[in-house]
Amino acid sequence: MNDPQSAIGLWFKRIALAVVCAALVFVFVVAALSIYLVRLEEPVSFDKQAAQGILQSPPRPFAPGPNMPGDLALMNSTNNVDVAAFRDRFYAAFRTAPTHFASKRTRIVVVSSTDRKRWEHEADFTLMDSDLREPRFLVYRDKLFLYFFRGGSNPLAFAPQSIYAVERTGPRSWTEPRAIFRPGYVVWRARTFEDRAYMSVYLGAGIYTTRDRPGDLRLLTSTDGFEWTPISDAPQVSDVSAEEGEFAFDDDGNLAATVRLETHGALVCKAAHDDLAHWQCRYTPYKYDSALMFRQGGAYYVVARRNVAGPFDAEPYWAPTPLHRAWRMARYSLTRKRTCLYKVDTDALRLTPLFDLPGRGDTAYAGMAQLDANRFYLVNYSSALDGFDWPWLGGQIAGSALYEMELTFP
Repeated sequence: MNDPQSAIGLWFKRIALAVVCAALVFVFVVAALSIYLVRLEEPVSFDKQAAQGILQSPPRPFAPGPNMPGDLALMNSTNNVDVAAFRDRFYAAFRTAPTHFASKRTRIVVVSSTDRKRWEHEADFTLMDSDLREPRFLVYRDKLFLYFFRGGSNPLAFAPQSIYAVERTGPRSWTEPRAIFRPGYVVWRARTFEDRAYMSVYLGAGIYTTRDRPGDLRLLTSTDGFEWTPISDAPQVSDVSAEEGEFAFDDDGNLAATVRLETHGALVCKAAHDDLAHWQCRYTPYKYDSALMFRQGGAYYVVARRNVAGPFDAEPYWAPTPLHRAWRMARYSLTRKRTCLYKVDTDALRLTPLFDLPGRGDTAYAGMAQLDANRFYLVNYSSALDGFDWPWLGGQIAGSALYEMELTFP
């Protein structure tokens, strides 16, 4: 007669063996998929003719760097930078934190310099043990403003609370942070045209989800730098997951813009000077993250992140929408990135890649100041330029630093 206890023990052993085998298969599949995604690369066609004569200087360490003050106490992830020129000085503001992800230890650091060789510590901003991001300068009516947004402290959540504004009142003297506009919105860019200031913002709450929440990306206007109102009741872009509305004006006040669509690509847009509320946009499956737009020689250019794996449209569309979007976000996080210079075609509403700038891993969030008619001072961030070519997620964990360089146009 069989022993019941022995039979039960054998049954449990078989179940345990099956569980171990299933776990090993799962680990193997995940590892194989990760290796595939890390190595995935789409050939890119740079427009060498359009790039002819544009020169980039070798990158130099900025922060941490030999010209920075010794009291900055920078952490492992230094990123999210903006640059401005104001009253014969250069200003840089950037985020420093333990990793790319939200942390209550995050600080916004501001430094300034007259010659870009020796930098002085201007200010540090912290708010209620919360994450801080997106520092943005605005020079308006002979005043220097700095904007940023306060988030949460959960590293696994994107939880925008409010946009804050400060104004420089003297050497190493800034006003206390003041909440502006509506809760839940994120600042992306502030610019001026003629006697008005403009700011692009987007509703950030719930944007990193697979739900069909309509986007809410708006253009605001102000006459004092603190009180901001939308230019229209309706948002300028309402596509799902619309964010990071980068824009610039031409000499007549016509607007060109790019919009990041978190889960499925980007938009390239334009609007006439007499109807800035209505943006004409064209969809592209290529995703231009953390875009910085500027004009030179009558043309628009963009510095933005480039996905080495290519566009979003080379994927199975038969999957349910939530699963499809979750896969897209996972795929994007596990593939490699570069920083790229693009030229904007405002007639066809598309971006043409010209060449890559230094950057890998966690990269592409640049600040810029114009030096003269043909030269631009650029500060960007990247994982170690001579280190391992991390996928984006790996670079976000491994850390990043700022570098500086110059772009010279013919």
